Amino acid sequence: MIFGLPGQSVAIGAITDSILANTGLSRNVFSMLYTCSTITGCFLSLFGGLLIDKIGIRRATLFTLLVCTVVFFTLGNTQFLCTKVSNSPVFRFWFAIAFLYFNLSVLRCFGPNMFPMLGRMQIAKIFNKAPGIAIGFSGAFFSIATGYWPSVMRFLSKNENWQNAYKTLGIAGCVALVIFFALFRDIQSECTTFVQNPTKPSQCSGVISQKEFLRMPIFFGLMSVLCLTSFVGTGVTVHICDIFRKNEIDPLVAIKSYKYMGYGIVFAGLFFGYQIDKNRIKICLLMLLFSQFFGLVGLKIAHTTSGLIMYVVGMGCFWGGYGIIRQVVWSKIFRGKDTGTILGIAYCASTVAGATGVSVFSFAKTLCGSYSYLIYVVKSVLLCMIFLTIVKFPKATGVRLTG
Repeated sequence: MIFGLPGQSVAIGAITDSILANTGLSRNVFSMLYTCSTITGCFLSLFGGLLIDKIGIRRATLFTLLVCTVVFFTLGNTQFLCTKVSNSPVFRFWFAIAFLYFNLSVLRCFGPNMFPMLGRMQIAKIFNKAPGIAIGFSGAFFSIATGYWPSVMRFLSKNENWQNAYKTLGIAGCVALVIFFALFRDIQSECTTFVQNPTKPSQCSGVISQKEFLRMPIFFGLMSVLCLTSFVGTGVTVHICDIFRKNEIDPLVAIKSYKYMGYGIVFAGLFFGYQIDKNRIKICLLMLLFSQFFGLVGLKIAHTTSGLIMYVVGMGCFWGGYGIIRQVVWSKIFRGKDTGTILGIAYCASTVAGATGVSVFSFAKTLCGSYSYLIYVVKSVLLCMIFLTIVKFPKATGVRLTG
């Protein structure tokens, strides 16, 4: 799961300025590039979900790790490869865009999308009685790693050269590939089915298929919340250094804040996991929305100590809960032999929303001269979503699984 972090927005956000300086791309061009590559990677991850169903978790993990290792080495030699292509600056510019687009698309598919999905699916199989708590505990190390990863990327980017970080990650990938090949094995899960509201059999047919589930109101309600929060969270994370700079705060403060945010992610992951195991899905969604709203309020006044604390606590709780909800909530509603397809759709839709947020935040700054106006808008939308979740979200307390 940690090997998916180099393609996450927290890692890209830490080296965005280095990439811009090294490649000569503008912030808007890179934002569009990141958005397009993320969306492409999301649609590729749909096939990743099918791949898990077809070949199993072990083979899918080894294949994913191999692909990521190759991409790490390729990104680590971006400048070298671009200079070998042509002496024309214009051609090099467009080649760099195409090169980064292809590699970031592949990395986004097999890194941040596939690795968390694979790891959490395996853990949920082992601890099928309480998957939320199990993934929450396992996410403790992952969350701490997430908090420290921006600092790791800055450390590995010696002399502000982001390519050095990916070269080192490529070497680490080779070592991990050998270890996983020798030690990693599949865990077989119990075959289960989906039953909703068994106390009201007249309103449901008992067992439903994946296609029927994807048309249910609860699926659209969940995806609406996940897509909205991903849009806001990813957009803020990728541009966080520039947001802090615009607020006259040292960008290094943003990088260091992730360390403390990681501990909040640990606590939130455990708490959200416990609530989901109790089938309190609606409460979890409300906490997710409230924590992000709280974090954005703190971001506006992050130049003060209280504002910085609000930002760290709010966004830490949000990211801790977001990862748990996006993965575990589906196993509480639907579990069967082939759940990779459902997870692939969920990961794809929410990540596309996050990728769109990166470009929208960038162009909002260009048009308005500040991120503040867009942040006011998204806070208003979050409040509306909180109200709709309270009033309209279908109850999930009647959801039960049968063996």
